[in-house]
Amino acid sequence: MADPVEHDLELTTSAMKDGPLALGIAGGLLEVQRWQDRIGDSDAPALQEIGAALAELRGELESDAPDAGVLSDLMRRLGERTLDVARDQPDGDVRSRLQELGHLLTRGAAETD
Repeated sequence: MADPVEHDLELTTSAMKDGPLALGIAGGLLEVQRWQDRIGDSDAPALQEIGAALAELRGELESDAPDAGVLSDLMRRLGERTLDVARDQPDGDVRSRLQELGHLLTRGAAETD
């Protein structure tokens, strides 16, 4: 059976391939919720930081008028933290997917800016 984290990473990177604007608010909220559910019970400090940034991102996406600058900053920070977490992973699919997601978030932040 496939690793659930790897599976979720694959779903998220596939969703992000065309950028955050193509994903839209509803799609963005779906991905944020998926990751909040996945890492919510973690005691790892890096994942707790990512969880806090996801909560901020979700709050902004759910606001009546999401601010593109705030969304861009949050996505950039999430991308950087995701790349940091990826560096701490052993070589393999999870590390590769985390690196891809980190780069997609960073690139998406530039598109949203």
